[in-house]
This record gives sequence, structure tokens and C-alpha cells, in this order.
Amino acid sequence: MGCGLIGHKRSAALGDDRLVACFDVDPQRTLALAEEHGATACASLDELLALGPGVVIAAVTHDQLADVAVAALEAGAHVLVEKPAGIGVADVDRIAAAAEQAGRQVKVGFNHRYHPAIAQALELARSGRFGDVMFVRARYGHGGRLGYEQEWRADPAQGGGGELTDQGMHLLDLIHVLLGEIPLHSALLRTNFWDMRVEDNAALILGEPGSPRAPWAQLHVSWSEWKNLFSMEIYCRTGKLQVDGLQGSYGPQRLTVYEMSPQLGPPATDVYDFVPGDVSWEREWDVVRAAVGGAGTLDDLRGARWCWELVERAYELNGYPLPA
Repeated sequence: MGCGLIGHKRSAALGDDRLVACFDVDPQRTLALAEEHGATACASLDELLALGPGVVIAAVTHDQLADVAVAALEAGAHVLVEKPAGIGVADVDRIAAAAEQAGRQVKVGFNHRYHPAIAQALELARSGRFGDVMFVRARYGHGGRLGYEQEWRADPAQGGGGELTDQGMHLLDLIHVLLGEIPLHSALLRTNFWDMRVEDNAALILGEPGSPRAPWAQLHVSWSEWKNLFSMEIYCRTGKLQVDGLQGSYGPQRLTVYEMSPQLGPPATDVYDFVPGDVSWEREWDVVRAAVGGAGTLDDLRGARWCWELVERAYELNGYPLPA
């Protein structure tokens, strides 16, 4: 469901599985994706669901994600719903209730977890090799394009917010994987460049006030990052894990591991480079396939709900429209 850029990426990542049918509100996009994969081009979501797909991929605008996911679950399908899984906590709760009622699995499209450098950094951070994670510092941004203020992401009714619901959700998900449900400490949102009703920059600090030993995180996301950037630094008791790049316009992926000695001083440094290409979509689909086949349970909706709780609070604090 949804035959745009992400629909094409998801379809190309199916591996040995097959795209059975597709539907998009744009008939030409539906036909193009169907012809590419030898699938059935449907004229409506109901027609698609009537074919009895095993998994439905919801890759539509944010305001349509929950409706598509719930309809697919009620039709008996498992669901891969793109982040941010709807608009607001209420939409995530709707999907969760429908999944429980149907006894079906839901995966939220947080593909950044599956980039090789990020996945390795997360594994190392959680292994205990460098002690507990003390804090995380992350930056993510791109520069938009001419007319960006006219696109659907600039409309709070369709996007639910701005850059925080776009790239910010990915960083929040990664922080959640590392630190769990830590609270929002403070948030600063701005619309610095684009003439729109949503934020084009957001800076958040997460952490428990009055707990000097508790873990914390800092993130900045931007739609006015004129040179596309991804950077995540994970600071542990005895080491630092730094990820730079996401391939493509964000530059090659690299993981740098800094390991402190008992005497501190300059750390031992190991650098890991990764072959070009984005394998995150395939790796995330492998997780969906395994869960649907009975190997494990997906629990992404709880994390997506926590992300939305923080985002809604950040919007409230800064006077931006709250999700309807």
C-alpha cells in the first residue's frame, strides 16, 4: 500500500518473498510498481485486502498510516507500517488494539537500526564490553529541496509535525533501543528557514532531572542541514562508539570504536568501514519474515508510542500544533 519511493524500496527488499499486489492513490504509480514486480495493480485498498495478503506494507503519508494498518490487521494480515506509525499516541494505540484483537504482528519501519554500522554500534553498546551507556549525542539532517514548504511533510494535518516526526523519529528510536523510556528534559523547536507551519529544526535533551548518575541523550535534527549529515556518538563508561554516514548523499558508513585504558589517556582506536549500498531494508524485512514465521515477537509499537509521547510534549512546550 503506497507505491512511492519507500514502496519501491520495500518491494525491492523482499528477497525470496513476492509482491502479490499494490495500490496507490496515483494509478500510474500503482501500475509502474505492479509491472516491475509482476504484481496485481489494485484500484483500492479493499481490492488489495480481498486478495488475502500475508503481510501488508503501509508506506503512505503519516495521516493514512494508522487507517491502512488497522484495515489490514482487521483483514487478517500482518503489518509493516512505516514510521512514525500514524499521527500521535492515539494512532499508535489504535494499531496496537487492532493487532491484539486480530492476533497479528506489527513491525514499525525503523530501518535505521539495521544499517550495518549502527547495528554493530548498538550491539557493542549493549554487550557490556565498555560498561553502561552514560549518554548519547546524535545529529541528523538534510537540506530539503525547492518547494519543500509545499510538500505534504510541511502540512501538520498530513505529517503530524515537521522534522521531529521525520528524521527525529529515527534518532528517538535508536535512543530508545539503547536507554529505554527515559523522559524528555527539554526541547527547543524552530522554523528557521522554510515558510511552513511545522518545525524545520529541533533540539531535544532527554534524561531524568535531579538524577546525576542517570543516562541522558542529546539530539538535533534539521531540514536546513545544507550538507546531509548523520552522526551518532554513544559514550560508555570505558569507550566511545561513533557512527558517521548512512551511504549515498550522507557519505559512506563508518564505525569508530574508542576504547579507554585503565589509565585513561589517549584511547585505542579501531575503524570499521562498510561496503557501499543500503542493506537496511533487506535486514528489516528479514526480521519481519522471521516474526511472521513464528521466530520471535515484534514489540515496536511500544517504542513508537514512547517516541510520540516525547514529540507531543515537545510540540506542546514550543507552541506547535499537536497531532489531531
